[in-house]
Amino acid sequence: MAVQSVPSKFPSPKELLISPYITGPLLLYLTKINPSALERIPWFPDLSMTLPFSLPFDIRNNVTLRPTPLLKTLKVLFAFGVLAHLNRFLNRRALNYGHLKKQGVPWDFQTEGKETILITGGCSGFGKEMVKMFSQQTKSKILVLDVQELPVDLKNIPRLTYHKVDLTSNEDIHNVIAKVLSQSPPTVLINNAGIAHAHTILDTTDEFLEKLFRINVMSHFTLIRLILPTLMKQRKGHIVSIASMASYTGQASLGDYCATKAAVLGMHESLVQELKHRYEDQGGHTIQASIVHPLWANTPLVGSFGAELRKSGQPVLTPADVASRVVNQVLQGESGSVFVPAKQKAGSLLRALPDWVALAVRATLEGATATARGTKPT
Repeated sequence: MAVQSVPSKFPSPKELLISPYITGPLLLYLTKINPSALERIPWFPDLSMTLPFSLPFDIRNNVTLRPTPLLKTLKVLFAFGVLAHLNRFLNRRALNYGHLKKQGVPWDFQTEGKETILITGGCSGFGKEMVKMFSQQTKSKILVLDVQELPVDLKNIPRLTYHKVDLTSNEDIHNVIAKVLSQSPPTVLINNAGIAHAHTILDTTDEFLEKLFRINVMSHFTLIRLILPTLMKQRKGHIVSIASMASYTGQASLGDYCATKAAVLGMHESLVQELKHRYEDQGGHTIQASIVHPLWANTPLVGSFGAELRKSGQPVLTPADVASRVVNQVLQGESGSVFVPAKQKAGSLLRALPDWVALAVRATLEGATATARGTKPT
């Protein structure tokens, strides 16, 4: 199984190559300060190739490939880097309601108990790793909501409170959140809990379908409805929705799961619009909203098709890979769309591709969720 590494804090060679902070000074040096240095810098030579066959009409059968001159290459890289930085800046500003600085009450994750981070599904997978990372990197209170019992290795974490809750039960959610709001109102809500099982649409049972949508979608709506008014009253809050690359494309044997993640994306986009246009006077601009789209990850969530993932050669993330990006986004204190790994952002373009291309791309993923016909979820 190929495992992605935890994102590095240092820029990758690709990022360095297109960084205008590197290409810009180089251009200035080579064009204005010391143009003669250009002649001393080694560059790719012309490459002559002889074709292994003869061309008709006395056409030469050799080809000469000439590399782009160094100066022109630097100019192209500089322009590309400037555009990439500008695009990131505009995205960042748009996702934060046009503001360059956080509105409302500032974040303070290093003062004991100043922030309270609520994580659903915090007893396993991404959620468990988030709990560990937040406890190590902040002095915030951490609230774990899960139907599973709190693991032994989380019981000694300071400032952690565990609430057993069945996210398929609206009554259970209402009761627990009423208690939470009366004791320690959260400032960060991470809707992380989710379930999945690989099976075809014909093999989906009514019972599993209702359970899946209640946990993966409806609990998001319920928790936001219960907690958002308090966040706006506090003039501080961050709602994080854990979605998936499945938000952008349907996949054989995961029809119900893909439908829930597409629903989470639609909910998140609507939430951002409402915070900006419906609740501005009530503090909507003081609330951050982020969505996270991981690729396949080695968690209990993919247990029913983990073997197929390994056979298909698909890259598989560790829970820490995803958790670290979520933690970084929260501590950054800004809204954002997070893709894990970052290069998977290109996957969001599947919706814009012609059908014949998009269907061919989806077909390459078919083996990742191949299961025996007739398998039903438990």
